[in-house]
Amino acid sequence: MKKTNQILFAALLMIFTYTVKGQTHIITLNVDTANLTQQNVSSESISYFTAPSAQVDVASPPSDFEITVEDGATIIWEGASTSQNNDTVDIFMIKRERGPRIFRDNEINRDENGRVQGKIRRKTNSEAYKYKILFKVNGSGLMYQIDPKIKVGI
Repeated sequence: MKKTNQILFAALLMIFTYTVKGQTHIITLNVDTANLTQQNVSSESISYFTAPSAQVDVASPPSDFEITVEDGATIIWEGASTSQNNDTVDIFMIKRERGPRIFRDNEINRDENGRVQGKIRRKTNSEAYKYKILFKVNGSGLMYQIDPKIKVGI
């Protein structure tokens, strides 16, 4: 009976590890584009992040936003306007500031589909990967930035 339980536990652990390893997490930067300025970009009343499928460790303020994801996960960043108008929030680049190098490159540019995505390559051992998100409203004008964090576990 004990051996059967051990085999069952090992099988469930393998299934869980396989399922979790390749997850995709979408991080959305939500911005009140009607009231956005260079001075208030990281204000909680102007911007906030959502990441429904990731473990959110710190939700606010936006510059302290931190998630924990699993090794091997794919992260996709997107932007959204919370204003009444039809503005778009265009993320152009993710740029490493400090911490463990969890992606292949220090800078991840927007792809041909207009998305920024990266695949996690290593665990962080509880140290946070700090990065900048560079974005524009409606694809032109001023470049804004905000600097959240990612931890990689599991």
